[in-house]
Amino acid sequence: MSSSDGPATHLLSLKVMRVSRPALASAWQPFYSSSPSFSAHSTQSILSLQGNTPLPGHPKTLRDLTQASELLTLPSSFGSIQLGETFSSCLSVNNEATTEIGMVSLKVEMQTVSSKLVLADIGGQDTKLSPGDTLENVVHHEIKELGQHVLACTVSYHFPPSSRGIPASEETSDPNLLTFRKFYKFVVTNPLSVKTKVHAPKSPSALMVPAERDKVFLEVHIQNLTPEPIWFEQMRFEAVEGWDARDANVIDVEGEQQSLYTGSTALMQPQDMRQYIYILSPKSTSLEPVVHVPGTIVPLGRIDISWRSSYGEPGRLLTSMLTRRIPLPPQPPQTQPASALPPYLKRGSTSTTPHSPTPRPSSPSPYRARAASTVSGISQVALPPPPSPSSAIPATTIEANLVLRDLCRDSILVGRPFKVLFTLVLSSLLPSEKQQQRLRLSLVIQHLCFPPTIGSPVSTTLKPAPPESFSPRTLSSPGFDSPSPAYTTFNYPLAHQKLLVASQEQSTTKDSLPDDASNVVPSLPPPYFDKVDETKRQGTYAVTFSGLSAIILPTVELEMSKPLPGTETGIVGGSAKHQATLDIELDYVALRRGFAAVGGLRLLLMSEKYVGDSGEEDEGGANERVVDIRTLKEWNVVSEVWVS
Repeated sequence: MSSSDGPATHLLSLKVMRVSRPALASAWQPFYSSSPSFSAHSTQSILSLQGNTPLPGHPKTLRDLTQASELLTLPSSFGSIQLGETFSSCLSVNNEATTEIGMVSLKVEMQTVSSKLVLADIGGQDTKLSPGDTLENVVHHEIKELGQHVLACTVSYHFPPSSRGIPASEETSDPNLLTFRKFYKFVVTNPLSVKTKVHAPKSPSALMVPAERDKVFLEVHIQNLTPEPIWFEQMRFEAVEGWDARDANVIDVEGEQQSLYTGSTALMQPQDMRQYIYILSPKSTSLEPVVHVPGTIVPLGRIDISWRSSYGEPGRLLTSMLTRRIPLPPQPPQTQPASALPPYLKRGSTSTTPHSPTPRPSSPSPYRARAASTVSGISQVALPPPPSPSSAIPATTIEANLVLRDLCRDSILVGRPFKVLFTLVLSSLLPSEKQQQRLRLSLVIQHLCFPPTIGSPVSTTLKPAPPESFSPRTLSSPGFDSPSPAYTTFNYPLAHQKLLVASQEQSTTKDSLPDDASNVVPSLPPPYFDKVDETKRQGTYAVTFSGLSAIILPTVELEMSKPLPGTETGIVGGSAKHQATLDIELDYVALRRGFAAVGGLRLLLMSEKYVGDSGEEDEGGANERVVDIRTLKEWNVVSEVWVS
């Protein structure tokens, strides 16, 4: 601690001392493992680490690591002070004069970059110091900021009239009132390094259960930055409102809660690091997953840390608010600006052979081209114009979520069917004019599997085409008897017929359909995954579905009713949120022992229409029915089980 003293002519002197705990004096003693006397002395010493039984987790220690003795010593310097510790100082004002001095006062302040705090203000007009007397006081201050700290001490007294050599006074009203100041500077360092990581559940088994899906796992890394070992007295996580925190670092030992870091691991040596895990669960859960806006910062809580350093020096630290940051979506790759160089001057352009002639677009082909009548016949097919955006009915945005309701995991055996109970949660934002109506949906749930593998790989080597693959002469123009040397397997007449049929089907409107067209079930898409991950193919063979591959679900109606447990309903952006739930029961059979994944599923929308409160269809309901099947959502894995 550095200071700036006042003038030497003052009659009072100020002494500032830091109050700290004493330390044990070190005295090294030689020790030989073959000496029974030294071994007995080391064992009987109260400071010895040698005991009758080995320390758990550490080797047998034969001598004291600290080489400490039983003598106490006071620190010779100010030392270091850490954030969270309590700064204690003893201040003494001594009367060095031979006469009595009155109106003695002492003011002590702790100054930082951002604050100024008065620690003590003692003395006054009635305080007098006789020759040799002292005015003492002890101040305490809990360090809560890092960086430079200044202990400012101001001493004021009344200069006696009988004394000579009156120094210059700072008070214009009373020239006999003298003041001098002393400043003591010290730096506060950080004792601990606290780093956090936030993990969210990613397992399919956890994502299907609302209680497990919304959990947050907070990983905390704490490192001791002090030059001395510390012992944590308390490590408590204070969650914000709306969250429940569970300490995963406490275990049950014979009915008592005990920390993982006990016994030989209670002390945290300098530069050591520890890992703590806290499991946070929201107090209210919902059937629908909570979707956060990318970039949102979600507050989680604070950690209250209390420790004891060497010789029982206390310390306490309350961290800042620990948060979870929702990652931003990946940015699209930046497009390169257009180059001013022509294509033939670019480095990546294809160089032509010097001896080869430069091809010209107007040069005729070296062989006889196909007759123009063949190509013109196809190009003259009148395709129907695409439907205008105004006539097309916009598809309703329907959100589908699957919740695992019940699964008996303990009784899953090979060859024995088991049931999995799900709850299908459906929601949709309807326009404001449709708030008082219900949305009726017809759904199909389809089991998915991996596509069958091809036994022999398809050869990509081109083979000489047979004579029949050449273009037929009937399609050539009159007067050309020799076929073109370019062969192809494309069937132009068949393509021409398909285009005609497609144009006729596209021109047919829904009003021209028969009345019973709604009862006709259109063809379903193939029951295969859209994206095939070959690494997970073997894991899905252990469990397969039992029964039909596609199940038509009962008709469900989305309506404005009471909000689902833990959810909020209302008008968002001019649209009303309609919700509904549907219980589903699916059968599966285990084929192989071990860890297995159950899945997948695909939810298909067959039709949708608006229904009024009286149960009658909306006037525009016929125009809003969906004829083509639409995929609402796919689940690759719906659960994970252990087959015994």
